[in-house]
Amino acid sequence: MVELRVVTVADSDELTELLVKSREFLAPFEPRREDSYFESHFQAQLLSAKLAAHEQGSEVPFVIVDGGRIVGQLVLDRMELGPFLACDIGYWVAEAECGKGIATEAVAQALAYTRVELGLKRITAATLPDNAASIKVLERNGFQKYGLAHSYMEIAG
Repeated sequence: MVELRVVTVADSDELTELLVKSREFLAPFEPRREDSYFESHFQAQLLSAKLAAHEQGSEVPFVIVDGGRIVGQLVLDRMELGPFLACDIGYWVAEAECGKGIATEAVAQALAYTRVELGLKRITAATLPDNAASIKVLERNGFQKYGLAHSYMEIAG
């Protein structure tokens, strides 16, 4: 059963192992990463920063759990309360777990959370135009394509 839970610093070893195993798989869809990104102490620092942002109300960093194991991450960030009531969503699932509907279910749970718990109205996502799997996840969750944002973010160089 897929579930989301807020990440903890204690998750750094398990997340690091998962990232190392999926490094080549994820590389075409993410910014270039230094080798240190794939070390547990770096992940612990990153998770600490995410948890600090969570405490300040600017993001919600989740791990995606299936069968008691972490299989990916999902983050709600750039949260805007007040009149905008919006956030961005980003996610990844380990290579070995793809094609099982895990990302689709995790995004569905995150959308329910944004509406029920946070009261947000607009959730945006960005994906590469050739990332068919991610596009399917978003479409299955009711996202609509608004267009291309050229030079929006540097991905894979």
